[in-house]
Amino acid sequence: MGRTRRRSGIYSSTVAVALAAALVGGTATAYAAPDAPAQVGESTCVGSNHATMGAIFDAVLQASKPILPQPFLDNYDEIRAEGHRRLAATGISTLAVSNPAAMQSADPDAGINKYGDPITRYIVTQLTNVKNGEESAVIRAENLTLGQAVETAYFLIYTTALVPANIIAGMIPSMVSLGPVSAGMLISLPLKLGAKGFALIYDAAQSQLEQSCLVWADGDAIDAAGRPDREVDLGFEAPVFIKQIAEGVSVAGADCPPATELTLGDVLARTGTYLRATSPDPDNVRQVEDQQARLTWILENTMVPSGLIPANPDDFSTIETLLSTALGMVPTVGGATTEALVALVHDAFAGEDLTDVQPLGTVKIGDALTAAYFGYALTTQVMEIGYTAGTDALSAAWVAGSGGAGAAVNPFDWIPSPFPLINAPNTYGLSTYRHVLSSVCVTDDSQPA
Repeated sequence: MGRTRRRSGIYSSTVAVALAAALVGGTATAYAAPDAPAQVGESTCVGSNHATMGAIFDAVLQASKPILPQPFLDNYDEIRAEGHRRLAATGISTLAVSNPAAMQSADPDAGINKYGDPITRYIVTQLTNVKNGEESAVIRAENLTLGQAVETAYFLIYTTALVPANIIAGMIPSMVSLGPVSAGMLISLPLKLGAKGFALIYDAAQSQLEQSCLVWADGDAIDAAGRPDREVDLGFEAPVFIKQIAEGVSVAGADCPPATELTLGDVLARTGTYLRATSPDPDNVRQVEDQQARLTWILENTMVPSGLIPANPDDFSTIETLLSTALGMVPTVGGATTEALVALVHDAFAGEDLTDVQPLGTVKIGDALTAAYFGYALTTQVMEIGYTAGTDALSAAWVAGSGGAGAAVNPFDWIPSPFPLINAPNTYGLSTYRHVLSSVCVTDDSQPA
């Protein structure tokens, strides 16, 4: 029995070490891929988007052979077979897996590749699963790709650690002054830089893994990589309205423009058509037609200064992004105001007419969402300026009322800022919604946009 337990421990340890090495040290053991895919017989050297955990397990186990102790080598084939059995027996719900952008579209200019954040990539992955009838399917760990594993891990870290860290960092009060800086700044700065640095490291690592030659795989293995086992059904069924949305969209690309290119007039027309087609009551149909006519008149006759809608910050160049970030640190005016200024300068250099006026119905969804984003951000910035002025006045009154002794422990220096929470729906809600619409295109004219 002792030997059986030791053997079981060997199997478990080997699988764990192999998978951990693949996830954590993949870039360290990878070698540069040739300009054209290298061929060995019928096998091709593939990157993380086609390198399955089964193939990674084999590669790590094979590479570890020279340093494995003799007991492992004596049972090498048995350990390898047991590892594959366990990987094949482990099923992961497609709802728990997020696909990297490159697995969803090979077009580098596609919205999913340009604007996709971790939440957007997860949402588009699940919409695709629902459209393909795979929302209740299972991906065998044997066929899970390294790219999927890394992307899913990053999605979980992003939603449970990075987003909260950014919000908390913005809420930390100044507490006490330490020369030219405050204790709150010293605490919040590592959180902000850490979150930003982690995102940059992930992007670089994911790109390197996708372009590296990690393992050799034949055609069948490449086709099966990342695909679910449709013979296993967990019994989950997506809500009807989610199915309707998923069936009417696809991943945007060169042949299918993103939903953000639709105009507000297009949205109204599609919505009216959908409501008339799905309403069995003639009276309701007449009401829909009447309201649609009224709204159409408003959209056609309401003129808006579209030239003053700033560019989307996602379209900034590297220099513009750095400039916006630097200006955002300017006291009082830094933030939404300076970002909007950089965006308008971006438009001016792109040849946009800042004096342009057009009917509301011809404004694109993307521009409307960008305008909403800046409207929200500028409003909260004005509120924050007023809030700061109020707390500063109360703080000064506290110090004056206590004869200066209150400056040592000023309660107003310990009040957390509520504005990171107030801005969260804009930063992580509206922006994500725009990213999703930039990543999908509408394919079913019977569905509203």
